[in-house]
Amino acid sequence: MSFDPSLYLENLPDVPDNRAHPLTETPGDLQGFRRLSRIVDHLRGENGCPFDKKQTLSALVADLKDEIFELEESVQKDDSENIAREMGDLFVILFMARRILWEKSGQSLGTIFDGAARKMVTRHPHVFESPAPGKSLEAIWETWEEKKRKEPEHRDRRSVLDGIPLTMPALTVAAKQGQKAGRVGFDWRSPDEVCPKVLEEWQEVLEARLEGPERLSEEIGDLLFVLAQFARLSGIRPEEALASANKKFRDRFHFMERTAASQGIPLSDLTSEQWEALWTESKKPRKEGEAEE
Repeated sequence: MSFDPSLYLENLPDVPDNRAHPLTETPGDLQGFRRLSRIVDHLRGENGCPFDKKQTLSALVADLKDEIFELEESVQKDDSENIAREMGDLFVILFMARRILWEKSGQSLGTIFDGAARKMVTRHPHVFESPAPGKSLEAIWETWEEKKRKEPEHRDRRSVLDGIPLTMPALTVAAKQGQKAGRVGFDWRSPDEVCPKVLEEWQEVLEARLEGPERLSEEIGDLLFVLAQFARLSGIRPEEALASANKKFRDRFHFMERTAASQGIPLSDLTSEQWEALWTESKKPRKEGEAEE
């Protein structure tokens, strides 16, 4: 008899057992869930908020992206309380989007959650169907992709690279494309093997400077793509690495602004030598929080 995810979910006991340990459920979870759902229904209902009643799925997607960035910042700061608050903001937007979806097609929260649960059970046969705790990560990914291709919404995919949203940040798309290609054997074996390609692409960037902006843009793109693969194979997410570099630059520039202000020197009056001296000073190690405003 083949494994039936739907039957498994139907027989999943309401009383916790040893299949999931430790469980994180609390007695107030269902109550909190219902409260938020009803509040969102009220906001979108006849006696609700004019602003919320005009919300659209497209507008909520934009809000969702903003909240994801705020959540990411809290995660980087390892601020558990703020992470919880930002997750709450995300749930508000998702519940609002679900309400709009219900208005359009009658989709219920139960249908959405059951669909997500069934997908997780189907794609994890090594956990739910035939437990195999020692299964390799490579084998897990192969099974995940195999199960995914059989799902109705993915059956029309013809390429290994299908399924990567092109609305993602470009560095993330580059890393994901390299990762998917690597799963079928088209990849470098280690970061060291990427280094010569990085140097080759950098040389082409230097040469393209004399050939006009279109060629230069193309070569810079090639260099960034290869750097994304070097980061991926080094276990680093390129988008996060760039975000960290942005923060480092911002912190150092804030330091230079404060230092110049303390000396009574407008930024526009600084000489190149003074800028260089301030930059060198900003790079010196400081105690945690010292470089913050």
